[in-house]
Amino acid sequence: MELKGLIPGQQKITELAVPHWKYGTIVDGMRVVDPLLHYGCFVLGFEMDGLIDTVTNRIKGTKPEIAESIIHSETLRLNHPSYELSNKLYEITDGYRSFFSLSGSDANEGAVKLASAYHRARNNHGRNVLVSFKDSYHGSTFLTSSLGADSLMEDPFYTLEKYHAVRRIDRNFEYNSDDWNDVMCVMIETCSYGNDMTPNSRELWDKLSVIQDRHDVILIIDDIFIGGGKTGNYVGWKHLPVKPDIFTMGKAITGGAFPLSTVLYNDRVHEALPENFDWQHGFTYNYSLPGILSALEYIKILEGEKLLERHDAIVGKAIETILSAGFEIINRFGLLFMIRNDSQQMMYVVPINANDEYFEVLGKNLMDRL
Repeated sequence: MELKGLIPGQQKITELAVPHWKYGTIVDGMRVVDPLLHYGCFVLGFEMDGLIDTVTNRIKGTKPEIAESIIHSETLRLNHPSYELSNKLYEITDGYRSFFSLSGSDANEGAVKLASAYHRARNNHGRNVLVSFKDSYHGSTFLTSSLGADSLMEDPFYTLEKYHAVRRIDRNFEYNSDDWNDVMCVMIETCSYGNDMTPNSRELWDKLSVIQDRHDVILIIDDIFIGGGKTGNYVGWKHLPVKPDIFTMGKAITGGAFPLSTVLYNDRVHEALPENFDWQHGFTYNYSLPGILSALEYIKILEGEKLLERHDAIVGKAIETILSAGFEIINRFGLLFMIRNDSQQMMYVVPINANDEYFEVLGKNLMDRL
């Protein structure tokens, strides 16, 4: 079969899709788990018919919405589900306001713009440096690639240098060795999979809290890969010894059914913004309603089935299964595991509703890799 119109290399289809089961695929009649659940999006597995039907029924007859406009005389209108999800997130996060976009890259770029708006409102015009950490990943736009690991700006961006105002530092940086007076924000992942899922140290979080408080630096946590229930809380960073000014979420916040990301910000940022704040970020609100509805339904499922209360039990079963199959657990953060044996190293995202069938297949798959 000749496939035309595709970018070569990693974007090219190498195998046609095979039949799926709830947690992965079926190959030669054998079930195979998807180790990453499609990059951590489908934390309930891939059978989402009920959720999708609910979204489809609610969206019928609903006018596409808009929350910003280049025509300033136009009346802006949001559908009720947008307010419903914003209010729900405000409740879940203990007081963070939110706006919605479509991808993690989009959300992280919006978070940086919001940090910039905060400093402009406070007349901090010299604050233009963005601090991030080595071996991190924050997205695939030009700005977010600039914030991530060095390799993200090597290929395929052949002639572009990273954004000039990015300062990438080691996680064991010395607090007194850097000048923080020109720093707009620090962006850090809840836990970086690019760093072998090594959790950030308490010392690092404490230093960031000091920088946040003493130097008026906006702390942004990229919770996109970690959040949505993987840590026993809808907000992945919730158990960390820090409170960000801004954080971003995506991927699993809808159970993977529809794309949605969100930027959430605290009262510190909110109170600095003027009432006539001329916010412009992407003009993509027209298309986020399916994601908003699926996020509402996903949260309803989490609460109704009390799935997050099973977190510790699933972690224990996952550890038992991995060790019994002859693998070593290098690092773990919630239900994200970095494991290895003598010949290979892999990452697994365990579904938050994992059952006996999942762990049986996981054990067999791991044994087959020995």
